[in-house]
Amino acid sequence: MLLLACGLCSCNRYYYKPNGVNAPLFTGAKQVHLAACATPDGAFTDVQAAYSPINHLGIIGNFSTFSYQASDADVSSGNVDAKAHLAELGAGYYYANGKKVKLIYDVYAGAGGGTMKSDVNMSFIRAFVQPGAGIRTPWFEMSLNYRCSAIRYYDLNTNGHDITYLQQHNLVYGNRRIDNTDYLFAEPAITFRGGYKFIKVQTQYVIANPISNVPWQYYNTLINFGLSFELEELLNAINPKKERKN
Repeated sequence: MLLLACGLCSCNRYYYKPNGVNAPLFTGAKQVHLAACATPDGAFTDVQAAYSPINHLGIIGNFSTFSYQASDADVSSGNVDAKAHLAELGAGYYYANGKKVKLIYDVYAGAGGGTMKSDVNMSFIRAFVQPGAGIRTPWFEMSLNYRCSAIRYYDLNTNGHDITYLQQHNLVYGNRRIDNTDYLFAEPAITFRGGYKFIKVQTQYVIANPISNVPWQYYNTLINFGLSFELEELLNAINPKKERKN
């Protein structure tokens, strides 16, 4: 998920940070995959769910949050509290080939939205298209994805800041404001999972590269760590007689 969030680092204000990419790597129908990840500092969390009701069709959902508590708040230096969240839904097509080692190709599209509160408050919507390819074995998984995201902010609340402040932070630039303008990002990502069949440790690296004019501050990388669960594999381990040959 991208989190459309206001992040803070090195006394600079950021109004966008990519969230984790939901890469379920389905191989067949009736599979359910869950993942929960966070950044090392715990400020950014991703919860992801995915379900394949029929072969070749996947449904994905994401919920991401960001929270930063300034120890000594100072708006002029950029050290201010920040909170944001994003919820998304999507669907797509996948194709899997192989037996023990499966090669998977997929493409998902979706949309969602949320809010952010910091030195200014805003709501936002985001749409994305996400092609990818990966490999899946009982013990190891890897996925390469290339998400293209379109973001639009709206309902800008300046929290009493004047036009000079907004211009200093490029929230107002030329005859435009940050809200009611579309911004495009290309976001390649790589995901690794390793562990037992139905539970794996997951780590992911995402980069956000602007492909449109983005004059305001954004944070262009995400590294998170967490756990991935494949519920169909758990059911197969409990009752191997019902294991489906996907």
